[in-house]
Amino acid sequence: MLLARHTPRVRAFVATLVGHDSDTIDDVVQSTLLIAWKKLNTFRYAEKNPEEELIRWVCTIARFEVLEYLRDKKRRRTIAFDEQLIGQLADLQEEQSGPLDDRRRALRGCLQQLQPKQQEAIRLRYAVGLSMTEIAAREQRSIKAATVAMCRLRKLLEKCVRQSLGLKGLA
Repeated sequence: MLLARHTPRVRAFVATLVGHDSDTIDDVVQSTLLIAWKKLNTFRYAEKNPEEELIRWVCTIARFEVLEYLRDKKRRRTIAFDEQLIGQLADLQEEQSGPLDDRRRALRGCLQQLQPKQQEAIRLRYAVGLSMTEIAAREQRSIKAATVAMCRLRKLLEKCVRQSLGLKGLA
C-alpha cells in the first residue's frame, strides 16, 4: 500500500535522474518497485517516521536501477550522464524531496483550478511534449497568440503555487 501511494514520488525522483523519457521512467520505476517488493522484508527503520525512511530506501533502490540502466545504455553508446553526476543528482533530489512534494501538490491543485481548455494546453505542452507551433495549429490560432497564452498560463500557475505555498508558510 505504501509503495503504491508513493509511486509518484519515486517517479519524480527517477525523472530527475533520467530525464523526461516516460518509457525509461516507467521501466526504471517498475524494476525499482519489483525489487523493493521482493526485499520489503529486509527493510528496517530507525527514525520516528518509517514511511519517510521507506521512501528514501526505495529511492536508493531506484538510484541503483538508474545506474544499471545507464550502464546498459553505455554499452549501446547512447549515454547522456555519467554515474558521478547521477549520484549527485540523486543526493540533491533526496535532500529536496519534501519541498518538491509540497510544490507538486500545490501545482496539482492549481492545475485543477484552470479551465479545461487551459488544462489541455498545459498537458499538450508539458506531458505530451508538443511544440508551440503544434499547439497553435491544434487550437487554430497564430503561434504568437498561442505562445502569449501559454506564457500567461505559466505566470498564473506560478502565482497560484506561490500563494498556495505562502499559505502553508513554504514560499
